[in-house]
Amino acid sequence: MKRSDTSARYTGQALRAGLLACCAVVLGGLACAPVVPLRSKPGGAARWAFALAREKATLWTTDARAGRVKGIGVGNEGWLPDRGGAWTVTFWSPSKNVELNVVVDSDANVTTQEVTEPALRGSVLPVEWIDSPRAWAATRAAQQGDPVNTLECELSQRAEPERYPQQTVWRIRFFTRDGQTETHVVSTTGAWLTRY
Repeated sequence: MKRSDTSARYTGQALRAGLLACCAVVLGGLACAPVVPLRSKPGGAARWAFALAREKATLWTTDARAGRVKGIGVGNEGWLPDRGGAWTVTFWSPSKNVELNVVVDSDANVTTQEVTEPALRGSVLPVEWIDSPRAWAATRAAQQGDPVNTLECELSQRAEPERYPQQTVWRIRFFTRDGQTETHVVSTTGAWLTRY
């Protein structure tokens, strides 16, 4: 084999290796890319609502503890649509005999209501729970239908008491294009767990 042939072969291999490395970087970047909301207003995800709710809960009592996040009318990507839908964050306190529901709508309007029959006492959300768009993204590979929207969802220790007792999980119930529903369960770290 001539020297020029060997040099050309190594150059070709180097180019292919470089191209593969560039592709790996681009694909890796896409896998970590942010999930972009399908709404024209800022915010709308569960963590956004949680931050607004937390302010109200701190005014209610300084020892407020978040026990649950629930969503009604959430879009199929994990954000509230421009109109409609709401997140409800429920707080409890060791110093109070009532719970506080803080409702945040798609326009960032915040309302509160005390609940006289507490059900979440002792349940505490982990500090580092995955936000709704990432939890919804974790369901994509396992979806059987084509989700139109989210009928209801919940993040709490009591979201899936039979399948995952005492484990904080996201339970996400989609309404699909064919008129059916399917429910997915996702861990607080973003691991897809099951569908039913």
